[in-house]
Amino acid sequence: MIEPLVILHLLGLMLGAAGSFGGVVILALASPSQKARGGPVRGIGPAMTRMSITGLIMLWPSGIVLMIGTAGTQALNVMFWMKMVFAAMATFATVSAEWVYGRARREPKVARLLLSLSPLAALSYVLAVIFTVLAAR
Repeated sequence: MIEPLVILHLLGLMLGAAGSFGGVVILALASPSQKARGGPVRGIGPAMTRMSITGLIMLWPSGIVLMIGTAGTQALNVMFWMKMVFAAMATFATVSAEWVYGRARREPKVARLLLSLSPLAALSYVLAVIFTVLAAR
């Protein structure tokens, strides 16, 4: 029973990370005029953020069930809580980026927030993976 949950959890993590890294690449490749407005706000940028949101929808419920079902007090160590901090940061950055994409079409100045939110999400996913590995040791 635990294997399907772990697979779902890892797929969610991969979708979330891929979407956030895709957002960083899109912003890095945007022209200077697009960067001044916060990067491309139509097309692939919002699609990448939605991919990350889908990953989060898979990640959180499976992670909570895994934590309740398999984690004894030994599994809830400091590294586990560090992983949770970075998972929460990734969630915040991803949901905020989705919100920014929604408002950026009406208010172009809001799109500048993407220049910090996309890298924050990508870095948070990387640190969540690192602390997941450290917590499992």
